[in-house]
Amino acid sequence: MLSKIYNYFFSKEKAFVREIRDISGYIPKEVFLYRLAFSHSSLIGGQVQKVESAKFCNERLEFLGDSVLDTVVADYLFKIYPLKDEGFLTEMRSKIVNRKSLNEICRKLRLDSLISHNQSGSINESMYGDALEAFIGAIYLDQGYDVAKQFVLNKIISSLIKLDTVEDQVISYKNKLIEYTQKNKMGILSFEVVEEQGFGHQKTFIVQAKTGDKVLGTGVGKNKKTAEQRASEDAIVRLKINVNGNK
Repeated sequence: MLSKIYNYFFSKEKAFVREIRDISGYIPKEVFLYRLAFSHSSLIGGQVQKVESAKFCNERLEFLGDSVLDTVVADYLFKIYPLKDEGFLTEMRSKIVNRKSLNEICRKLRLDSLISHNQSGSINESMYGDALEAFIGAIYLDQGYDVAKQFVLNKIISSLIKLDTVEDQVISYKNKLIEYTQKNKMGILSFEVVEEQGFGHQKTFIVQAKTGDKVLGTGVGKNKKTAEQRASEDAIVRLKINVNGNK
């Protein structure tokens, strides 16, 4: 409690702390976590080794926040759709947490103004969704799971997501990427499992979407199907493909 009072009224970071409080509803205890959440990897100089870079950018927090977000959304959908099967729930979750949706949510929450980066020219849009996930990861570490859950439910799902609209959306990123690569004669699209992490129910798969030797996108999931969808989504973001049309 004392750390929150100090951060809000007396810290050199009090302006930043108050922005976080206005957006999330919570006063940060460990302010550095939130600074890290908004530190894009482009800030890291070329001399910093990959293993060291994790200390200076939001990629690890993004990984954590992605897991928290998936869990909260899955739990929410499971309870409000008691008669729907696993396929429907998986598709609904994918629509809510897809990269385009997260990018838009980041902007609506005004988190985009807090991101620090060194990108020039055309900015990679996925930076915004990544920062949102890292922010959720920071809340989880700083405030605990229950607070992170309430942030997702109150500030994202209840305020920014219209489930009837989401339900009507038909998005298969894998099919969209297949169509795009075929139409643009990019070669045969394949999905390759490049790494498996963990064991049993905790296992995750890292999959690359490729045409020939060219990697178009990378995705992580608890099963190969989910990882392929996320790799396709990542490829669509990188290729700047409009899901309702062409590039």
